[in-house]
Amino acid sequence: MSALLVLPPATLSLVSAYGLYHSYQCIVKLRQYEEKSEKAAEYSNTAAEQLHKTRTTQGSAAISIIVSFLSSTALVFASPSTTTAVLASAVNLAATLAARVHVKNFWDNKAKVPFTTGYNEAISGTAELVKVLGILGGVWAVELVGAGLGF
Repeated sequence: MSALLVLPPATLSLVSAYGLYHSYQCIVKLRQYEEKSEKAAEYSNTAAEQLHKTRTTQGSAAISIIVSFLSSTALVFASPSTTTAVLASAVNLAATLAARVHVKNFWDNKAKVPFTTGYNEAISGTAELVKVLGILGGVWAVELVGAGLGF
C-alpha cells in the first residue's frame, strides 16, 4: 500500500486519538459534578433530563470516536477489500456526523456557570469535540470516496 493511500486512515487515527483525549477530559471534569447532579435529579425532572442528556451526548461522542479510532487503525495496518473499506467508511461517516449533531444540539446552548471551573472547561472541551467529530466526518467522506474508487 502506498504512503498516499495510508494518509487518510492515518489522519483519522491521529484525529481520533486527539478526540479521545478531549472526550476523556470532558468526562472527568463532568464527573466532578455527578453526585450533585444526581441529587438534583431526585427532586427535579428537568435536572434528571439534563443529566441524562449530558451522559448520552458525552457517551455518543466517545463511542463514535473509539469506533473511528479502531476502524482507521485497522485500515492502516490491514489490507481490507474494497467492500470492507467502503462499508467501514460509510458506517464511520454516519456515526461521527450523527454524534456531532447529537452533541452540538445539546451543548451549543450551554452557558458557562460562575464558580464551576470544571463544568465550564467541559463546555469548552465539548465544543472542541464537536469540531473533531466534524473533521472526522469530513475525512471519512474522503476515505469513502477513495475506497469507492478503489484507491
